[in-house]
Amino acid sequence: MRLTPISNLMAKPSFLPPFIHYRVTALNLSSMDLAGTVSSQLGNLSFLAWLDIHQNSFHGSLPIELTNLRRMKYLDFGNNSFNGEIPSWFGCFSKLQRLYLYLNNFIGVIPSTLGNLSKLEALSLGGNQISGRIPNSLLKCKELKILSLSNNYLKESIPTEIGNLTLLDTLVLDDNHFKDKQFLVIVSFIFI
Repeated sequence: MRLTPISNLMAKPSFLPPFIHYRVTALNLSSMDLAGTVSSQLGNLSFLAWLDIHQNSFHGSLPIELTNLRRMKYLDFGNNSFNGEIPSWFGCFSKLQRLYLYLNNFIGVIPSTLGNLSKLEALSLGGNQISGRIPNSLLKCKELKILSLSNNYLKESIPTEIGNLTLLDTLVLDDNHFKDKQFLVIVSFIFI
């Protein structure tokens, strides 16, 4: 009987190049007819920078373990059935450039912590059940080019400081309950 040293059993397969570490940096599971909740284990993919799971049937709340994804630049959770409040911990993604949460069942207010996202270029929260007002902290996101908050229950006045977002080229605020109806017509005309 011939014994094989245990070190040989644990060696890398010969078809993999030596000294290369394989890390998941992007994950696209969009439009795959997936259902269920998002696993907390997704937070273990610490090198993930791009996550797209839009147009599926995911539901429930988003696990806090996603805060481990500190390299995140792109998140698209749109067109699912997520519910509960938009997590305030989204504000911890300091590298985040695009956040899509449209067409879900989120309730509550827009978290003021989204104002911490200094690199944010696109924010889409349309088609939820968000109420309250547009937080002033969101106007600190000077890189915003796209802001879509349509089809919600937002009210109060639209902050005039929204005009200070000089890179903003798409602003969608229709089907809300703003006091400034005339302003909406002007905004729609400017950005068409």
